[in-house]
Amino acid sequence: MPGQPLSISNEIPTPFILVDEGIVKSNLRRIHDYAHRHGFSVRAHVKTHKSLALARMQMAMGDVSIAVAKAEEAQVMVGLGHVDITVAYPAVGKARAEKIARLAGTHKIGVAVDSEYVMKGLEDAATAYGVEIGISVMLDAGLHRCGVSDPQALITLGEYARQSPSLRYEGVQMYVGHLYGEAADDPASFERINRIWDPAYESLCSVGLTPERVSLGSTPSLFNSHRIHHVNEIRVGTAVLNDYFVLKFGHCRLEDCAFRVVATVVSDRVPGQVLIDAGSKALSAKQLLRHQQLRMGYVVEYPHARIFRLHEEHGWVDVSRCTNPPKTGDRMSIIPVNAALCMNLHDHFHLLTETGNLHKERVDARGCQV
Repeated sequence: MPGQPLSISNEIPTPFILVDEGIVKSNLRRIHDYAHRHGFSVRAHVKTHKSLALARMQMAMGDVSIAVAKAEEAQVMVGLGHVDITVAYPAVGKARAEKIARLAGTHKIGVAVDSEYVMKGLEDAATAYGVEIGISVMLDAGLHRCGVSDPQALITLGEYARQSPSLRYEGVQMYVGHLYGEAADDPASFERINRIWDPAYESLCSVGLTPERVSLGSTPSLFNSHRIHHVNEIRVGTAVLNDYFVLKFGHCRLEDCAFRVVATVVSDRVPGQVLIDAGSKALSAKQLLRHQQLRMGYVVEYPHARIFRLHEEHGWVDVSRCTNPPKTGDRMSIIPVNAALCMNLHDHFHLLTETGNLHKERVDARGCQV
């Protein structure tokens, strides 16, 4: 409860990650209920948690396919068995292309692309290994990170994939990460995207490139995915765990946050302030600026506390507004600003099961950058 020291897991040295299985499953049920209502398939984007154990939990709930960010993550996730994998990232370079081609010999695997350059590299690797690699063309829906929005550019990329004997045209991928806060709930935001997407979709259909899959991702707007036309798949990443960014902008409730970093107060010598043993190497240095307040995580037991500074091994916490502030030796659980960055800093996490037990699990794809 807020204002009370954390009592769980006193034997485990801090800092460590705690993931609540019950909350994860509750989040997954909500996601699948929504997907069922709108006829979407669910693709687990494992870049957030990088864990075979959590991916298996998602598959048990009904996720029939996965997305990864990098080829090395795909190499780890084939441990799930015969699962459909999308590398939701332009796999540039021979090393990436060859890793993907080798996996395509035993698994259905595809890649999201926005250039012929990427497809040529994948095509060469697929030809050399005698395999076929799927292609999803990336639509720029407004973030201006990757993708194209001109209908003719989409057709050109789709046609390249369709004409290649080593590639397989699968459809279109979108990411709408520019929608968060009020924009993620504003119908006008989705109308703007449809004004880009509708003519592109019609152009693809007119030349026989009707996308078999239209895949959409981004946690803040996840439950408004049905507002974008022709979507039939949602890629689910952070929404499985949730973090302080998602919470602070109102896209989940506190009880939907399954991810914590447990830390210990190591010094309370400065009045109104404590130091914790979770610094940037445990929480990441990701910052959240909201209403002129810089925050670097949410302290569950002390909601009036504010993490305002991180060094490598130390975290500064302003506790001047806490009625019963923590003292040296007390533990606290922190919802980090970005769960994905935080998970990649740890070799293991502790899963709090629905029966109240703790299981130590590996972060299997930690450090997969290629």
